[in-house]
Amino acid sequence: MNTKETWIDETLNSLDGIHRAPGPPDLFIKIQARLDHTENKRSSRQLAFYWRVAAGLALLIALNIVVTLYYHHTPASPMATPSAVASDYFSYLSPIKL
Repeated sequence: MNTKETWIDETLNSLDGIHRAPGPPDLFIKIQARLDHTENKRSSRQLAFYWRVAAGLALLIALNIVVTLYYHHTPASPMATPSAVASDYFSYLSPIKL
């Protein structure tokens, strides 16, 4: 064997006698408690988000109602004739009277 293959075999065999490191006995309980706390926190965040969206939509609807009620006006002339619109639009073409 050449040195490269020997080095590869030594590297692969270097982990043969390794054992799993022992963890603290209450680690699983701590992880479960943290996950439960995170899920509760996430659900409260989602609930707060939904309330904010609902409040925004309610504000938008209320604002539309207020604008519709206070700024609704009827035009002075319901149908303007084409000649009236044309005379207003081309009024700059008429001579200036002093």
